[in-house]
Amino acid sequence: MTRRGVVLRVVVLVAVVASLVVLETQVGFPSEDEVRGWFDDRGWVAVPAFVGFYAVATLLPLPKAVCTIVGGAVLGFWTGLAAVLVGATVGSTLAFLGARWLGRDSVRGLSAERVRRVDEQIGRRGFSAVLAARLLPVIPFTSLNYVLGLTSIRLAPYVLATAVGIVPGTAVYVAVGAFGFEPGSWPFAIAIAGLVVLTVIGVTHQRRVRSRDPLRTTGDEVA
Repeated sequence: MTRRGVVLRVVVLVAVVASLVVLETQVGFPSEDEVRGWFDDRGWVAVPAFVGFYAVATLLPLPKAVCTIVGGAVLGFWTGLAAVLVGATVGSTLAFLGARWLGRDSVRGLSAERVRRVDEQIGRRGFSAVLAARLLPVIPFTSLNYVLGLTSIRLAPYVLATAVGIVPGTAVYVAVGAFGFEPGSWPFAIAIAGLVVLTVIGVTHQRRVRSRDPLRTTGDEVA
C-alpha cells in the first residue's frame, strides 16, 4: 500500500469517528446498559455461544475486526477480550488441525510456493516465526491458520504463539467496541489511537515485506 493509501485509511477512520460523535450527540445510541442487559438476559449460555460463534468465524473469510468489535460492545472489555481470544485460538487450532489432516499433498497445490517459503521460515524459527506473523500479519489471518497447518511446526508452539501474538490487536478492537458507546470519552480515543498505530505499523511492515518478497500478500485484521 502506498503512503497515500495509508493517509486515506487514517482520514476515513477519523471521519467515521467524527460521524459517530455527531450521531451520539444529536441522535443518541442505545445505552451500554441496554445493549449488555439484553445480552445478559440470554443467561449463562451467552458467553460460550459467542466463543463458539467466533471460533466458526475464524474458520471462514469473515471480517474478524467487526466480530471483535461486536464482542467488546456486548460483553464489555475484559469479558469480551477473553471471549475473543478463546474463540480465535480455538478456531485457529481447528483450522490448523484441519489442514494437517487433509495433508500437504491435498492442499499444497493451492499455493505451493508460499507454503514452501513459510515452511522454511517455520522450520528455522518455529514459535518466534508464528509469533511475529500474528503480531504483524502479512498473510491474512484465516489463510495463515491453514497454511501453518501444512508446515512442520508442532501444535503446542503454534497454539501458544497464536494465543500470545493476537493479544495486542484483539485488545484494541475489543476496546473500540467496549467504549464505543461514548465516542467522546478518553478510553475510546485511546482505543482509536491504538487502531491508527496498528494500521500504520502493519501497512509499513507489509510494504517492507513485499519489497523483499513479491509473493507475499497483504494481511487482514489480527483477530
